[in-house]
Amino acid sequence: GDQVAMALRLLRESPAVRRTVQARYRHVLVDEFQDTNPVQSALVEVLAERHRNVTVVGDDDQSIYRFRGAAISNILEFRERHRGARTVVLRRNYRSTAPILDAAHRLIRFNDPDRLESRVGISKLLLPQRPVAAALPVRHRAFATGAEESDWIAGEFRRRIDAGAHPRDLAVLVRANADADPILRSFNVAGVPWRFAGTSGLYGRPEVRLLLSVLRAVADLHASADVYALAASDVYAVPGADLSAVMATARRTHRSTWEVLEDIDGRGEGPIVTAPGRAEIARLVGDLRRLQDLAHARPAGAVVYAFLRDSGWLASLAAAGTAAAEAALANIARFFDIVRARSALLVDDRAVFLAPHLATLIDAGDDPATADPDPDLDAVAVMTVHKAKGLEFPVVVLPGLAAGRFPSASRRDPLALPDELVGGTPPTGDPHLPEERRLFYVAMTRARDELILTHAADYGGARLRRVSPFVLEALDLPAVDAAVGAPALDPRQKLAALEPVSRLERPTNDGPIEGPLLLSHSAIDAYLTCPRRYQYAQVLRIPTAPHHSIVYGSALHQAVQEFHRAEARGRVLSEEELDAVLDRAWTNEGFVSRAHEQARLEAARRALRGFRAGQLAPGAVRPAWVEREFAFSLDGDRIRGRFDRVDIVGTGSGPEPDPAAALAAASHPRADVVEPTLQLLGRETVTITDYKSSDVRDPVKARQRTRDSLQLQIYAMAYEAMTGRLPDAVQLHFLDSGLIGRAAVEPDRLARARTKIAGAAAGIRARHYAPRSEPMACSYCPFRDICPASAAR
Repeated sequence: GDQVAMALRLLRESPAVRRTVQARYRHVLVDEFQDTNPVQSALVEVLAERHRNVTVVGDDDQSIYRFRGAAISNILEFRERHRGARTVVLRRNYRSTAPILDAAHRLIRFNDPDRLESRVGISKLLLPQRPVAAALPVRHRAFATGAEESDWIAGEFRRRIDAGAHPRDLAVLVRANADADPILRSFNVAGVPWRFAGTSGLYGRPEVRLLLSVLRAVADLHASADVYALAASDVYAVPGADLSAVMATARRTHRSTWEVLEDIDGRGEGPIVTAPGRAEIARLVGDLRRLQDLAHARPAGAVVYAFLRDSGWLASLAAAGTAAAEAALANIARFFDIVRARSALLVDDRAVFLAPHLATLIDAGDDPATADPDPDLDAVAVMTVHKAKGLEFPVVVLPGLAAGRFPSASRRDPLALPDELVGGTPPTGDPHLPEERRLFYVAMTRARDELILTHAADYGGARLRRVSPFVLEALDLPAVDAAVGAPALDPRQKLAALEPVSRLERPTNDGPIEGPLLLSHSAIDAYLTCPRRYQYAQVLRIPTAPHHSIVYGSALHQAVQEFHRAEARGRVLSEEELDAVLDRAWTNEGFVSRAHEQARLEAARRALRGFRAGQLAPGAVRPAWVEREFAFSLDGDRIRGRFDRVDIVGTGSGPEPDPAAALAAASHPRADVVEPTLQLLGRETVTITDYKSSDVRDPVKARQRTRDSLQLQIYAMAYEAMTGRLPDAVQLHFLDSGLIGRAAVEPDRLARARTKIAGAAAGIRARHYAPRSEPMACSYCPFRDICPASAAR
C-alpha cells in the first residue's frame, strides 16, 4: 500500500519527477481494471495526464476483490472522467456454451442498476463462438445432506473418469477453503485424483508452517510454540496425551517446552509418558540438538533441507505419488526460494538471523502466494472461486449453493474502510450481496461445456438450508423451489432466508416450534430419558465436564474407522499403526487418576487387537459403507445420523429359508454363523453394525440390547429410505469383549420405534421440558450437579 501511495504522493508533489515519469511512458494500458483500488486509479490518472493515451480493460461484472480494497467505481466512472474515451464492448465469448452464458447473464442482471450495462445502455450479453451441436443445459442437483452431495460429486467424477474422461478436465469450485474438505474426503474414498488450490497464502500451508517452526526452534530452543508444533506434527507424532502432560508440566513449573522434553529424554524426570511418546521425544530432542549445531555452521536453507532429508519427510512426500503430496513439494520448493532470496539480503544467512527477519515480514502482512498447481497434472482441480479467476474447465461443479454459504453471510470488517478512501459514487444498498453475485458469475463462466450446481438441505446446522437465491436467479426458477418442501416465500421472507443460520440458534418464545425439526438419535434418546436433559444439552447448550468414557469410546471409534478406511484403500493397518491412531485420538481428560487412564488405554489397545484379529479372520466380511451419513424424512421431520458400518454380502439366488431357522440364526452371537443362513434369501444380505465401547460379555444381554436399540431401528429406517428396502439384520459389536449381538429387523419393533420418535418430536415441538427424576437416569446424567430436580444430588 505504501509503495503505491508514496509513489502517487511523489508524483503529485514533485513537478520534476512527474514530468520525467510522464515522458517515460507514452501509452498506458491497465488490465483487470475492475480490481484496482482508488490509489492505483489515481496513479494511472497522473501517468496519463499529459498525453491522455490510456486504455483500461475490465469487466465490472467480475469485480470480486472488494475485500482487498478494489473499488468498482473506478470502472463504472471511467467514462465520466475521460469523456472522449472510446468504448469497445467485447461480447464474443470463445469459452462457454450458450446455456451457460445465458444463465450467467440472467444472474448478473440482478445487480442492476450498478452495472455498466444498465448505466451506459450497452449490451453485455455474451455471444458464444464455439460451435456446439447439442449444448447441455445448466443442471441443478439437490441433496438431503452435505455428505450425500460430496459422495455424489465423487461418484459422478469417478464414473466419468472410468468412462475415459481426463481428471484435469473436471473442476469443483468452492466458496471457501473449508467447503472443500468433505469433497476431498469423498474423492479419497472414491479414488479420484485431486489437487487443491485455496486462497490461503504460502505461510498458511501446513508444510510451510512446519518448516517455519523448524527455523524458529533452531534459532531459539525455548520457543515453546514451535517446539510443540514439531512434537505434534506427523513427522514426530508425539501422542496427544503425552503432549498434554508435557505442556501442563511446563505451565505449572514456568519452564519452556524444550526444558521439559530434555528432562524426559536425558534424566527420565518430568511427566510420565508412554513408551512410544518417550521414543519420539528422544528423536525430537536429538534432531533439534543436531540441527542447532548445524545452524551455526551452515546457512538456514541447509538446515531446513537437513531436517527434510533426515526426518524422512521429504522421501515420503516424493514416494506418495499423490496430487496433494506434489502440491506440498511445490510449496516447499517455493519456500526454499524465499529462504535463499531473504538470506541474500542479510549480513549473515544463518537461521538465528533469518528466523526473526521472516517473523517481522509475516507480522507486517507478507504472505506470498502458494505454488501454482501443475496444469499438466492429470487430477481434478478443487479450488476456491477467487483462485479460479482466469481459468477454464470443460466440466465445472459448484457445490454448497445454500443460503448462508453462497452468498456468504456479510460480516463487518474489524477495521472498516472509510467511504472517503473508497471513492466514487457508492453502490445502492448493501455492497456485499452484489459482490457475492459477481463472484458467482465468475464461477459460472469458468465452465466450457457443462455446469452443474448442487446444494444440500442439511450441512449440520440447527435448521434446514434453503437453496441459494443465486441458483434461482440464474435458472429463472420460482421461489417455490427455494427450500426443500417449503412453500413459496413472499419478498420479506426471501430476504430473511438470506440471513445466516446459527448452529446455536435458540427459541425466541415459548410457543410451539414451527416447521420441520432436525433430529438425531442422541437428541431423541436424551428427550426420552429426560426432557430437562434434552433442554440443557440441545437447547441451552450447557457445556459438560469431559468424561473418561467419552474419551475412551471416541478414541476406539476413530481407530476402528481408520482401520476400515485403510482397508478400503487396499491395505491393512498393523497393530502398531492402530495403536498410533489410538494414541493420536486419545486425550487425558476426565480420568480419575493417571493409573486409571493407563488402565483404560491398555484396555483400548487390547480391544483393538481383538477387533483387528476378527477382521483378518478367514471369511471375514469387508464393509460396504463406513461412517456413512444419512438423513431421511419421518412425519415431516428430518432424522439424521451416521452408520458405523454396513455390510452387503452375496448376490446369488436360492430357495427361501425356513423362517424359524433364519430367526434362530439371527439370534446367534456370532456374525459368521448367521451370514450363510441369511444368504439363502436369494439376494444381497444387508447387515448394519453399530460399534459400542461398553464391556458386554453375556450373549443374551447383547442380543436383548440389540433388539431394544432405538438407534438401530433408526438405522434400519434410514437404510430403507435410501435404498427402498429394509436391512436383513442389525447388530451391536461390543469392542471390549468382541461379542456381537444380532437381531433380525422386525416390523413391530420398527412401529414401536416410530411411536417413540413421534412422541419425542411432539414434546420437543411443544417445548415440554419437564424433568423426569429417576435415580438411575439421574446418576448418569452429566447435568446432575446443576439440575434442581436431580434424584442423584
